[in-house]
Amino acid sequence: MNIRLAALCAAVALALGACASIPTTGPVNEGSGEVEGAEPFVPFAEGPRPGDGVNAIVSGFIRASAAGFASDFSVAREYLTAEASAEWDPVARITVFDSGALTPDYDEAAGRVTYAVPVAAWIDDAGRMVEAEAETQTTLEFQVTQDDSGEWRISNLEDGALLAEATFNRVFLSVPLIFTSQDLTTAVPEQRWLPQSNVATWAARELVAGPSPWLTNAVHTGFPAGSALQVDSVVVTEGLARVQLTAQSAGSLEDRALAEQQLRLTLSALPGVRDVEVTAGGVPLVAEPSDTLAREPVPESVAAVFVQGRLGMWDGDDMWAVPAERGALPAGANALATSYSGTRVAFRLGDSSIVTTDALTGGTDTLEPYDPEAAVPDVAMDVSTVIEGEELLPPSFDRHGWLWTGERSLPETITVAAPGADPITLEARWLAGRTVLEMVPSRDGARVLVVSRAGAQTVVEVAAVVRSQDGAPLSVGEPLRIGANIGVVVDAIWVDDVSVALLGSSDGADSTPLWVVSVGGRTTQDAAVPDAVAISARHGDRSITLVSADGTVRERAGTGWSGVGSGVSELAYAG
Repeated sequence: MNIRLAALCAAVALALGACASIPTTGPVNEGSGEVEGAEPFVPFAEGPRPGDGVNAIVSGFIRASAAGFASDFSVAREYLTAEASAEWDPVARITVFDSGALTPDYDEAAGRVTYAVPVAAWIDDAGRMVEAEAETQTTLEFQVTQDDSGEWRISNLEDGALLAEATFNRVFLSVPLIFTSQDLTTAVPEQRWLPQSNVATWAARELVAGPSPWLTNAVHTGFPAGSALQVDSVVVTEGLARVQLTAQSAGSLEDRALAEQQLRLTLSALPGVRDVEVTAGGVPLVAEPSDTLAREPVPESVAAVFVQGRLGMWDGDDMWAVPAERGALPAGANALATSYSGTRVAFRLGDSSIVTTDALTGGTDTLEPYDPEAAVPDVAMDVSTVIEGEELLPPSFDRHGWLWTGERSLPETITVAAPGADPITLEARWLAGRTVLEMVPSRDGARVLVVSRAGAQTVVEVAAVVRSQDGAPLSVGEPLRIGANIGVVVDAIWVDDVSVALLGSSDGADSTPLWVVSVGGRTTQDAAVPDAVAISARHGDRSITLVSADGTVRERAGTGWSGVGSGVSELAYAG
């Protein structure tokens, strides 16, 4: 058992032992009305009984190891020989299996019990999840032996633990660790899955350890190399989480301010934590907390639209169009995108060029109410060509104003362009041999979503974006694969700072699949209307807006979709 786990388990055991009983006598006192976070679910753990057979020992160990995430794994170790107990690391890798009974296969001659496990996901020792594709299975083996008393015990096993999905959902918590963009203005979350019991300690320790390798070059952290918790337990008392760091964890004045914010934003999102106090070497990390980090920009409530051959805007109720004297959309206009500043829109002409226009810069004050009976102007509006290619992807804006696109077929680069500058190509050799479907930068600017096809398989990935201090993209890192069981994708968007939405193809079915994928988490599948061809969103999956092939715009209405507009062929919130 490693040292950090031993210390943590000791802290958990101490905390459990200190629980007070509920008083049954005494005066009635007025409460504050504030409710602390609910106590973590603690699975039942029972040690081995004399005379237990092989199957009872192994199945009992599996149940007890699941309960160990809420205690100290001491009951689970009762099922192991002394040597196996000393070597077993329960948190090295967690296998989450589809809930249901597991059937063991016992080879008596070899003294081996084998389980074929249907895998839902794996979690590593830092809380990073890898979701499994449907029908993924793994094999777990347990070597058993009889001790001097004739009792069966497990003598050899792989590191890690096995948890049913239902149990995992109750004993683990999704925790976004907060880092910052390279310009030190915007929070960038990295999702981890950590045990609910003493979750503040787990979260603080992983935050101090830093971001995952795939994200490292795209974000900044206020914790210098060698940072660590001085005491491997974050105590939460009456909503206050006290974090004690080593003296080596205090960097420059700017870094200390950032580190304090990272801890405060990460831990205050946990159940039962309202405030955070941080010391380094026994001294407060900062004299006064500062708030310099903002969340990712949320698109304005007004979207750009293509409406019956004209460029316009829509606020959810009313529609406006560019005045007739400004002209109609050029022939072949498609794939609309809007900048976060609202000063530029971009779209494709056919497949071979990306153009921009400032026709919506003045907002609705410079537009006219949309009249569905009005004739389409004979003259096309003025546009500026910014990127040319052969088969370009739909354009997207990042928060710095850069346009992103690339070639759909045989890609090994990504193309970005800023206003008034020549396009820049960024290497992405990991895309070789793929057909790229969508490429969308995250709202914080530190990541880019790429959806591609490798043969008949849809691949959904997020890669880190390295930038200069002024926000110019410099490179794109190796990708993190996300999502599972994704079919054909026709459109993709970010819905917030940790989730993306993917619109599928109905393929003649009564509904269209709509997948919401959490970066570093799970995939959920919903249903869109069967003729949906595009999606956009402001913030959260409940804000997703659908555009259908017949021009109908639909928004969420309970568990279904309600029509809120018509005549629209393209709709785009910022991004």
